[in-house]
Amino acid sequence: KAVVSTQSGHYAGGSLFPYYDPDLNLIYLAGKGDSNIRFFEISSEGDQVHFLNQYSSGEAQRGLGQMPKRGLDSSINEIARFYKLNVAKKLVSVVPLKVPRQSKAFADDLYPNTVGLNAAMTADEFAEGKNSEPLLAPFLELQQATSTSKGFTATEKGDNSEEVAALRKEVADLKKTVTERDATISSLKADISQLQGKVETLESENGRLTAAAAETNGEDEIAELQKNGVDQAE
Repeated sequence: KAVVSTQSGHYAGGSLFPYYDPDLNLIYLAGKGDSNIRFFEISSEGDQVHFLNQYSSGEAQRGLGQMPKRGLDSSINEIARFYKLNVAKKLVSVVPLKVPRQSKAFADDLYPNTVGLNAAMTADEFAEGKNSEPLLAPFLELQQATSTSKGFTATEKGDNSEEVAALRKEVADLKKTVTERDATISSLKADISQLQGKVETLESENGRLTAAAAETNGEDEIAELQKNGVDQAE
């Protein structure tokens, strides 16, 4: 095919990572070793390419990954999300690309029907060399059907429902056992506290009796000495 459009750009030495968004006719370009992500719009006629804007940072990228369209956050008009491999800091930086708008309503023009979860053909058809356009689905339906969306609700389907039920029962039994043991521990702690109180009372009583006995023994010795003194005098 003939070249549609040619534009010059400055990319730092490495190879380019192109990402194409067929829903919005956007192309994202990032260079290995570069620190920017530039995005362009292809005209509806397909004969012109317009530079829109770029994401800039001071940290070079080794590679990029892109979030599938169904994982984007439509509440902030996020049209793309990249995961930038930052080798210098040994981490992956999240780069969301958003369209600034005042309205909080769902932007139909930013989220047209996109590639759905159902396959457009079978494996046998693919092996036979057939080709087919992907099956499209409304963005909001996909967002509600994926675990990355806030409205995701898990349902039990498939052959593993019995296994899931058994695991849930096991968890419930374990929670019951833990609750019972906690109650037993609390009861034993109360018994120990009562016994400690009794021990303290007995120790106090024992001290009092010891003091009384010592006092009684002293009085007996004095009486005995007095008695002996009278007998000697006589």
